[in-house]
Amino acid sequence: MRAGSGTPVVLLHGWPQTWYAWRKVIPELARDHEVFAVDLPGLGDSGSSPRGHGVRIAADLLDAWRAELGLDRVHVVGHDLGGPIGYAWAAAHPAHVRSFTLLAVPLHGFGLSELIARAGLWHFGFFSVPGLAEELAAGRERILLEHFYAHAMESGAIRPSDVDTYLSSYTRPGRLANGFAYYRNAPADTAALTELARTRLPMPTLAIGCGRAGGPAPSTASATSPRRPAVP
Repeated sequence: MRAGSGTPVVLLHGWPQTWYAWRKVIPELARDHEVFAVDLPGLGDSGSSPRGHGVRIAADLLDAWRAELGLDRVHVVGHDLGGPIGYAWAAAHPAHVRSFTLLAVPLHGFGLSELIARAGLWHFGFFSVPGLAEELAAGRERILLEHFYAHAMESGAIRPSDVDTYLSSYTRPGRLANGFAYYRNAPADTAALTELARTRLPMPTLAIGCGRAGGPAPSTASATSPRRPAVP
């Protein structure tokens, strides 16, 4: 989805969502920005990567996409799964990122494991078992997504029509499996982000946590900007 004109802003969604998650934000940002709400690699209408699906892989693909569009420097906003991907993009390609905003997610290696244990996020382990989630979810995608939305999001935030929209994407061949692949790549992504965090981000950075999804502010701050650590 592309809208507006001005300084470019790229919006990265979470799981199990698509660009559609930003539908109410896009018109506001498009008043004075060129907004790109993209489907993450392997999800929605985006193609699958022959390299597989992981945070660092997706970051490199997105920067290549930026270059193909002829965009110089972009603001990057990432929510949930899009957060670590946005961080990897900003850290690995800082010359091309104007600012980075991290919404409602800790980073791999910087609070994610603690959040999983503290909040009892069962799906991280379930999705990580090769082949199991695909077999059990086949033909039951609505049950899985409705349960996920009901327990992970504010009541009423996802309407039945929204579930139908997301189902139309995640029932397409390979889309659910690609989403699980991001979870299975967590060990490699933890190593990659830990290495990237040796150098703090040079661009303006904002990290916003909410409820149980925010993660520890100090650990997020240690991986991002020393000037604006976090907004709890």
